[in-house]
Amino acid sequence: MASNTGTSHVYGIERHTLCLTALSDPSTNRFALATLGITEPSEIHVVDFDSDEAQLNSHIYKHTSGIRALASLPWDPQLLVAITSTGAETQLLRLPGDGGESVDYVAALPQPPTPTQRGSSVSEGGAHAVVAHPLGHCKHVAVVTSPPGGSVSVYDFARSEEPALKYMLGSSTRSAHQMDDIEAVAFHPTASSLLSTTDGTCLRSWDMRADPQRPAQTMAIESAHSARVRALDYNPNLPYIIATAGDDGCVRIWDARSPNAPLAEIANHTHWIYSVSFNPNHDQLLLSSGGDGLVNLESVVSVSSARVASSRSFGNNDSDENGSHSDGSGAERTSIDNDTGNDSDGSETARATDGLVAQFDDHETSVYAARWSQADPWIFASLSFDGRMVINSVPRDEKYKILL
Repeated sequence: MASNTGTSHVYGIERHTLCLTALSDPSTNRFALATLGITEPSEIHVVDFDSDEAQLNSHIYKHTSGIRALASLPWDPQLLVAITSTGAETQLLRLPGDGGESVDYVAALPQPPTPTQRGSSVSEGGAHAVVAHPLGHCKHVAVVTSPPGGSVSVYDFARSEEPALKYMLGSSTRSAHQMDDIEAVAFHPTASSLLSTTDGTCLRSWDMRADPQRPAQTMAIESAHSARVRALDYNPNLPYIIATAGDDGCVRIWDARSPNAPLAEIANHTHWIYSVSFNPNHDQLLLSSGGDGLVNLESVVSVSSARVASSRSFGNNDSDENGSHSDGSGAERTSIDNDTGNDSDGSETARATDGLVAQFDDHETSVYAARWSQADPWIFASLSFDGRMVINSVPRDEKYKILL
């Protein structure tokens, strides 16, 4: 089994934490984490990692309420969207300039209407997840609200500090498709009105262009996993490729054009998976983290844009050197395990292959988030419930396999 052979950089606080986000500052590896603030004052920690000097520097800002979910806005690295610990309010916050001690409260996002009385009152359910669209010019943020009144609300930040509710996926859609409680949401990487959600064991995709209040379901996989699906992410370079993960401890990768069977299945966790994320630049790299305290870095080159480019260059047919094969549906399926990356004669190959690249065991409790840096595609951070944030990097050997 692969293991962490590099140097981990640990930033620890004596606070309970659930949320971590990478700030969209291209000049520095900057991450923000927030405390739950249940029994202690709430804080937002902004941590910079200097990879040349291998140093961590932090700024700690006070906040009036604890936070359970946090998202950085790509179009303004000083803005954050935060969901309070109770889920009662979703806040737009601004990080202060030099010398500030507290984050600035800008506005509260409008509450979505209740499913049964749209426009008459507000939902009693609490928000629990927030995601910003990865493209800065889209200026959209999605908030997932728990039942009663569970929904996904998409806000338009065209007027940056006055967010407006634009799309809503809620009661009528849920009833029509017999949906379970919505757990996670992810934006299509190139379209502002397309997104995917998970509910129960199901993965669904939606198009909100025709009717903002009653989106069209474009794809559904009713049994994407054998247990609850807690995380999903789009491949940034191949928008029809989606990764899901959940309580069965597996990561599965799907082709939305032919979703009758997963393209790949990865089973390197022993507990629930809370986070899954494609590398924003090198989509053959995939991060996952979970309740087993592990952060796994996987190579999924067989379902990446690198594989597509290679296939077009060399005219590959339905089979390939990684053992993938067509299931007759037009999609290839791969079982991804601990591939050694060796050729048939036992010699080490110089090319990236599917398999577990590294397993990071720096955490002692559940790891709720793992995020790629927005400045350096080889660096990522992970956060566990006990307040430990760890910075790690892609092993050098794997980096060379991708670049060379």
